[in-house]
Amino acid sequence: MDLKTYINECKKHWRWFAATLATALIAAILFLLMFAPRYERSATVLIKDENGGGGLLSSMSASMGMLAGMAGINIASNVSNEMEIMSSPALLMEVINRLGLDTRYAAYDGLMKCDLWEETLPVKLTFPKLTDKDGAYLKMDLRKDGTFTLYKMRKNKEKLSGEVEGKVNTVCQTPIGPVSVIATKYFKQVMDEKGEMTIRITKERKYDQVERCMEQLDIDLTDDQTSIIHIGYRDQIAERAELIISTLINVYQEAWMNDKKNAADISTQFINERIKDIEQELSGLDKDIAQFRGSNLMPDYEEAAKMFMTNASLTYEQQVKVNNQLYMMEQMRNQVNHTEGTNQVLPANLLPDNENVAKQINEYNKLQLQRNQMAENSSDNNPLVKDLDVQLGSMRKAIVNSLDHGVAQLRASQKAVNREDQKLKQQISAAPSAVTKVLPAERQHKIIEALYIYLLEKREENSLTQVYNSQNLRIVSPPMGKLKPVFPKKGRTLAAAFLLGLCIPACIIYMRQRKKE
Repeated sequence: MDLKTYINECKKHWRWFAATLATALIAAILFLLMFAPRYERSATVLIKDENGGGGLLSSMSASMGMLAGMAGINIASNVSNEMEIMSSPALLMEVINRLGLDTRYAAYDGLMKCDLWEETLPVKLTFPKLTDKDGAYLKMDLRKDGTFTLYKMRKNKEKLSGEVEGKVNTVCQTPIGPVSVIATKYFKQVMDEKGEMTIRITKERKYDQVERCMEQLDIDLTDDQTSIIHIGYRDQIAERAELIISTLINVYQEAWMNDKKNAADISTQFINERIKDIEQELSGLDKDIAQFRGSNLMPDYEEAAKMFMTNASLTYEQQVKVNNQLYMMEQMRNQVNHTEGTNQVLPANLLPDNENVAKQINEYNKLQLQRNQMAENSSDNNPLVKDLDVQLGSMRKAIVNSLDHGVAQLRASQKAVNREDQKLKQQISAAPSAVTKVLPAERQHKIIEALYIYLLEKREENSLTQVYNSQNLRIVSPPMGKLKPVFPKKGRTLAAAFLLGLCIPACIIYMRQRKKE
């Protein structure tokens, strides 16, 4: 069949083309009239790097990477973790609670079912007796004078009979349970325009609404080489999409600050306990030294001991350093063993020379916080929670092994320093007996005093870090988007209908001609 014959055949059946075109265009117009437009809004945020933070145990963080790899633990990047947290059901649940998204209101505008929100919503309903696991549906005929009728009620897909009359700003008893109907500030404006309207109210289960929001939420990286996150949301109402994104960012930031505050509080508690013990020890040494000097009427012995101080300077510095590190390492090991099985985060490190240990403890704390949050949203028997418990156990063993190894090394160093100190004492033994008796106490006093000052500085540093590191993200672009809806697109819909109207009869004619041949 040549092209000319085919065109002539199409001209003979022009009515087919007219009918299918009309049908397709009418169907497209009905589609546009029935489906409400949906808008997309998006924001971009920059996740700041946390590696420079100065927590209590931040100086021990570097050595844990090797131990984590030996334990078979895969630690995801910081940005990926924050993306998962931001899209977690727990944060979306809080957003739904704050904005009241579990109750949806809709009304028909011609053939189109439109959501009601803010300026278009005259009343809000609450259901005090319904739990998060209950769902409900009802219709409301609302009149200008504030009276209404509730009917066609359902609770958890169970149809309930009866109609209920009432007035706004009251609580009425319905087959669903007590329902509070409160007029919004736009009630008069909406009802003056509408006069009377029928509203369809759907009270969704919280978990269903969370799933609905997760389907419309899109969180991903703008680029693999950056830490900028794109947050997108689609909704029938553009303003509501912007508000959901803004609220999600605020809820995420509050949750992050609470986690940081909890970790800082545990670190501060740990420091305060150590300071209290050291204060008691310093007080005892002060009393012993004062009593000794008073009873022996000791003269100024610094000139006599000056010749020994040059040789003792290096030994003293080593003693201070080794004792500080050994004391804090042993205390840290005791703290790790004490908190086993309590699902608590570990305090940060005080030793700047042990960065590797602190890095693994920071990763342990992040994983512990993730486990606790997941357990709160489900239960301890959740397979994912149990899997995290196994990972936490492996990390704890790696931490304990690292601390044991560090303690052993420091004790060996302490023995070497003590041997050097013994040599110094033998030299001092030639000095008056009163000097030799008081110098060890004073040296011990200085060592403990240095540790005491060090802990005070760390406590102040921890407090300042908690105050000034108040945010881990920066909003690069606030929620915004195009004025045109992303669905449905009128031009594309009509063009598709037009092409479909031409293609259907053309294909039928072609197949018929081929069959004849």
